[in-house]
Amino acid sequence: MDDVHACKPDWRKAQTYLPLLGADPQVWAWEFARRGLARAASGGGGPAAAGGAPELCFVGEGPPGDPLPTALWRWQADGAVPVLSARPASPGDPAAMDLASLDTPILVVRTADGDQHVLISDGLRRLRLAVVEGDVLAGPAVFRFHLPALGSGQGALDNLRRLMALRDTGRLVGSGSRPLAKAPRWLQILRVHDARAAGASYRDIALSLFGERRVREDWAAGSDYMRMRVQRLVRAAEQTVAGGYRALFGLRVTGLEPSRLVEVWRSPAWLGGRLAGLLCALTFLGTCFSPTLSWHGACQSSGAARQKSVEPSRVMARASLAPENCRSPRAPERGVNSSLAT
Repeated sequence: MDDVHACKPDWRKAQTYLPLLGADPQVWAWEFARRGLARAASGGGGPAAAGGAPELCFVGEGPPGDPLPTALWRWQADGAVPVLSARPASPGDPAAMDLASLDTPILVVRTADGDQHVLISDGLRRLRLAVVEGDVLAGPAVFRFHLPALGSGQGALDNLRRLMALRDTGRLVGSGSRPLAKAPRWLQILRVHDARAAGASYRDIALSLFGERRVREDWAAGSDYMRMRVQRLVRAAEQTVAGGYRALFGLRVTGLEPSRLVEVWRSPAWLGGRLAGLLCALTFLGTCFSPTLSWHGACQSSGAARQKSVEPSRVMARASLAPENCRSPRAPERGVNSSLAT
């Protein structure tokens, strides 16, 4: 996910795009942005030539079992992100919350400007926060909410209520907003863009969208409605990947310079699924190459290794080494700068 040319679904197969129907606006914005950045990187012009996507600070895989990527946009662009300050809590403070101790998949990304960008996810629901003062991983903290810009705070207030519910119940509740009604159209626009990028003709696109029978009956008929529909989708795709996704998904143009990624932290609940699979494979290989090692002993050593991997409440990898506390061996990830995002 960390490359502009990250693998895209097959435009000929609608089912390869279906997971996106469950995406939130931030992920949808990323899907359009990365296509525009890839086009610009290949010399086709587009948003990279005008400064890229400096508001995008991180893209990577989601937590175990979630097919959607993680996309974090800086809070200055995304008005739905609550902006918080954190200070250490006094013992017994009823308002305190210790995010790092929650048994929930959590990702914390810190950028060079000092901001921490937080994603909390249970697979079905996602909550994003920004911490601009203090350290959300330093133990129990009390949070102070920064009022958002005039006319742009409803989404942030809704997500603040979700954070309070998480503190009080330990569960991540839904946003309460209705599913994105236009997601099927956005999916069509993505397919059309990918088809054109692959060299498909308008008729090829019509075949993939409407089926051979309808195209055979209507493409060369007296009416041009099908041809015009495809042309509208192509125009919409060109406009959206060229930066129109910002207005479409409520992202502001900030004029910010890109901020360098400093460190990435993942909670044990985020890491657990991948570590378990890796340790099972290592245990299997160990039993194959060490016949004298009993299965019980292998399980014990595997369990100890896993506990050692996830026990520390804060394992930070500095940027000089690797910007993550534990990277998946299957898909390396990195922060995103202004001209190369994925």
